[in-house]
Amino acid sequence: MSPSVKSHLTSLALVLFMPLSLVSKIQVGEYGDIVGQAKDKKTGSIIEHITIYPQENGDSKKTIARNGILIRHKNAKATILLCHGFMCDKYDVGFFRYFFSKGNLFNFMSFDFRAHGENSISQCCTFGHNEAYDVITAAHFLKNHPHLKDKPLFTYAFSMGAVAAIEAQSKDKSLFDAMVLDCPFDSSENLIKKCLQNLKFSLFGYEFDVPGRSFLEKYAFHPYVQTLVKSILKTVTNLNVHNIQTYVHPLYPAESIKKVSIPCFFIHCKNDQNVPVQAIESVYKGAAGYKRLWLTNGRRHFDSFFYNPETYTERIQQFFSQVISGELFSEPKEIVVKDKDDPTTALVKKQRKENIEKGEPNEAALS
Repeated sequence: MSPSVKSHLTSLALVLFMPLSLVSKIQVGEYGDIVGQAKDKKTGSIIEHITIYPQENGDSKKTIARNGILIRHKNAKATILLCHGFMCDKYDVGFFRYFFSKGNLFNFMSFDFRAHGENSISQCCTFGHNEAYDVITAAHFLKNHPHLKDKPLFTYAFSMGAVAAIEAQSKDKSLFDAMVLDCPFDSSENLIKKCLQNLKFSLFGYEFDVPGRSFLEKYAFHPYVQTLVKSILKTVTNLNVHNIQTYVHPLYPAESIKKVSIPCFFIHCKNDQNVPVQAIESVYKGAAGYKRLWLTNGRRHFDSFFYNPETYTERIQQFFSQVISGELFSEPKEIVVKDKDDPTTALVKKQRKENIEKGEPNEAALS
């Protein structure tokens, strides 16, 4: 990591943990509160700690509290809502603010999805199903914020967060002006099937599929089968849930995206071991508006940024800038870019094939 990046990340950490000036709780509509503020003396940016109150699920008006951080820049042209993946929190995605902050063109807000981060006891993660209500509330909070309500609102979301963003926008078309969606799955059913396909056992030197796999796939969403399915997913993906309560609902982002007409930039790793390329192609195909798909040489699930951070950052910034300027709408409605295979890609494929033949689990967890 370069000295300049280290310096910026150090100052970013100081900003996040600098003492907040206590303010009277500022209510932002019915969606949340601003509970603390601080000012970065170096940049003049305003840091707000906020609480939002999404509904617990689609059948209840009861709300839960989720915490977040909002960074406001005086001359920002738009706001980006950062939506993290499974087993992450609002701080884990904070470093993206640095990479997307060239010229302080964007305000940023990150928050804890239910069952993640602060104050998550007794909450349940549903891999995007109920998290959609977290996204809806966070977006309306920003659209009603006194300093941000007149600015375009975008979202950058990955994995579970990308699924939640798709579901949210399909339920409420007024939320975002554009979305960047990295590695969403196409359906919870196919995600489970993909994991179960890798589950085998050995006997006398021979490998066999686990008996009852078709039964598990068919009844995966039944309450009595959920515990077994979650145990299997944990085994297959090396998943360490850190006591996160989970429940897998039937979820079909590839269908929900058909209701989304705003510009979408999809990003996916060709070597994603959890979500195959066919899944993102299905989601991309369904999107109704201007859309872009970039298939990268990332080595595993959600690895496109870490594999090539410079190009990743540049393309996302370009996409959002083109939406703001309107330039995007003078280009072809659909563009697909596929990175050429490189030696690392070939090595990853070879190593993964050998692992499957040995019956070893995938090396990366769902996120």
